Amino acid sequence: MTATIEAVPLRMLRCAGCGKIDTPTRSVCGSCLSGALEPVDVPGTGVLISWTTIRRAPTRFRDEARYDVAVVDLDDGQRVVGRLAADSASPAPGCRVVAISADGANAIFRVKAL
Repeated sequence: MTATIEAVPLRMLRCAGCGKIDTPTRSVCGSCLSGALEPVDVPGTGVLISWTTIRRAPTRFRDEARYDVAVVDLDDGQRVVGRLAADSASPAPGCRVVAISADGANAIFRVKAL
């Protein structure tokens, strides 16, 4: 029997003007250009769209190399980029993932076992 993995919520920004939700790296809404952005948590669950393995990392991340960078479509509708946990099951396009940690826009996902 496998343990259920609880997803960590991801912090995003919601535009008070148009309601669009986007990543927390913006200072204005990408849709209406409003500066009235408020933090909101969205569920950290989604589908793995694509990933790549970084074998030769940039200097800043050299000690962390070999790691997987993933593109995830969250169940809430946003597309985010994060990492796959080192101890994650083998990834496959379309597999379910859950966020196991998040620090601002930086999320680590784990492939959900079937």
